Amino acid sequence: MSRRNKFRLHEVRPVQFLLYLGLRALAMVIDMFPYRMAPKIAKFVAWGVRMFDRKHVRIAVKNVQRSVGVCPSGGIPAFIEKVYEQFGLGLVEMLMVPRLLKRHAISRYVKLIKYDIFDRCSAAGRGVIVVIAHMGNWEIGGVATTLAGYPIQSLAKPIRNPWIENYLQKFRTQTGQRIIPRDRALGEMIRVLQRGGMLVVQVDQDARQSGVYVNFFGRPASTHRAPATLSLKYDVPVVMVNTYREGLLNYAVCSEPIYPEAFRESADPVKALTQAYSERLEGFIREHPHQWLWMHDRWKTAERVTRSIQSALA
Repeated sequence: MSRRNKFRLHEVRPVQFLLYLGLRALAMVIDMFPYRMAPKIAKFVAWGVRMFDRKHVRIAVKNVQRSVGVCPSGGIPAFIEKVYEQFGLGLVEMLMVPRLLKRHAISRYVKLIKYDIFDRCSAAGRGVIVVIAHMGNWEIGGVATTLAGYPIQSLAKPIRNPWIENYLQKFRTQTGQRIIPRDRALGEMIRVLQRGGMLVVQVDQDARQSGVYVNFFGRPASTHRAPATLSLKYDVPVVMVNTYREGLLNYAVCSEPIYPEAFRESADPVKALTQAYSERLEGFIREHPHQWLWMHDRWKTAERVTRSIQSALA
């Protein structure tokens, strides 16, 4: 059976609807508690996800084991537990956002740092490619950014569960953020940049065969090339945003722009620029290693290619 036609229980419509009902029930329960209780609730959510999602626990363990300088082998179980707690906290926080919006309390829990960088790019008449990762609470960061008056347009891969996808879309767009579906994105991405807009792209997941291979945590990783390609072609800067939390506070911190002109003379400008933002992203993750989604199989394409080469040589 091909990978595309492989049976997946979570893609069966009745199961998908039950998962959606479970999410809505969880949201109703969480809504009964004050925001300060989010970390305690998250521990229970994280425990449940970790117990039932053993596949991604194994992927997380593999990723941490093979990444240079992240965690000593003896500390990996505790490390993974903290990763899931941070993931659970992000989910709980997201489900509490509607209440925070009603009380106009988002600014109490989300801090936007160095956003004047976006103002400078806008004043120069240039669009900007905002590169983020699945780290900290990137979702609440998007909500806070649009509330602060920055009309971001974000590239996102639709979730295969239509009910959860619709629920997530309502969350993401409730303060004005616009979502561009990844499966039909190129033309719209170009239009955003040509209009001088802010295009948000996440580049920390495996790009499969369409990616460019760059070094990430000491080994090759297939990485999305779109930010580099568009930056070079339309002469727009790439601004990395570090999303992380400390206690109940979520931060979104802009770093200095990466300008395409610095890479035009490279032997492979797209690869050089992709490596530059990958290195900066790796630095963000090393600062707060428990807050990145280690459960994603980030290096799977590169590992598959390596195995194929080794098999052919053997």
